[in-house]
Amino acid sequence: MLDQFAPFMQGFIHNVMDVKADGNCGYWSIVALSGMGEDSWPLVHNELIKELCRWSHDYMNLFGGTERFERLRLSLLVDGFSSLLVDGFSKVCF
Repeated sequence: MLDQFAPFMQGFIHNVMDVKADGNCGYWSIVALSGMGEDSWPLVHNELIKELCRWSHDYMNLFGGTERFERLRLSLLVDGFSSLLVDGFSKVCF
């Protein structure tokens, strides 16, 4: 898989993982390279939500308002965890 990257990049790549191509491959990659189990990808979503909430005003400025910020935040909610996170994190963010 390393040969799929431009030669000038290959020296900077320390590890290549083959992960599921299911639309969550970025999260699978983080989990795999962090040494966590494959079922831990919702934790990455949770950490990203916490990051958004911790710096919500900065992200709202970066995204140009609350609408795009809220769309991003809601996109990170994981089925099964959504009902737990929506109320708790909405209060923290706003």
